[in-house]
Amino acid sequence: MQSYLEPCIALAQRAGEAIMAIYQADDIGKKEKSDHTPVTAADLASNEILMAGLAEIAPDIPVMSEETPIPPLSERQGWQRYWLLDPMDGTGEFILESGDFAVNIALIENNHPVLGVIYWPSQGLTYYASKDEGAFKRSDSGESKRIFVSPRETLTLAVSRRQKLEAVSQYLNSQFDTVALGSCSLKACIIAEGKADCFLRVGPTGEWDTGASQIIVEEAGGCITDAEFNPLTYNRRETTENPDFIVMGHPDWQWQKLISPHHRTIE
Repeated sequence: MQSYLEPCIALAQRAGEAIMAIYQADDIGKKEKSDHTPVTAADLASNEILMAGLAEIAPDIPVMSEETPIPPLSERQGWQRYWLLDPMDGTGEFILESGDFAVNIALIENNHPVLGVIYWPSQGLTYYASKDEGAFKRSDSGESKRIFVSPRETLTLAVSRRQKLEAVSQYLNSQFDTVALGSCSLKACIIAEGKADCFLRVGPTGEWDTGASQIIVEEAGGCITDAEFNPLTYNRRETTENPDFIVMGHPDWQWQKLISPHHRTIE
């Protein structure tokens, strides 16, 4: 597994370069998918680079990506190991030119993330982790440092720039500060490096939105669960939609007292 890490970091950075080339373009190729979510030429260019690159790195490992058709569960439920990709997490932020978008690569083994790479191209930062080897942050200059969750005196909530705060604050039984950031995976990363404590995601996401984040947060000392504190599942349902979920940092915070569980039914 460790042998995949550096090639995946290099691949994510290549995909990020392709995204940034389109970010500067006059026409970003914005379209609407069948589920009414946006997609751009940057999502597709990143996906093409990732799919081709992973076929070279590990031709025997299947790939599931947000930007390719998802096989039926009957075909994929036997996968012991597969790549799970979000070629650009934060397409809406890309369109708004906030800079808060990221390339996500995860390796799932026996239905749990075991390797994750998240590249933030506008900042030249890579977050990465593999099981039992710790979580790290690397700048484009090549300097890496290990990262850990860390509590502050006041609970700090990572929030979306665009989602109303009331949508998540109703579930918190505590006063809190906030830090606003775009994509789901980048909010998880700032929790992993101790710059925020918690992120509550209320609303639709896919398994590719949490795969890489989960192993990075876990290796930094935190955890990700659904909104009722149950484990997230991967490749066990026909749908790839996530339930609402919670990214939690340092375990010194008594999360089950601070957060009121809630449930959203997935059709």
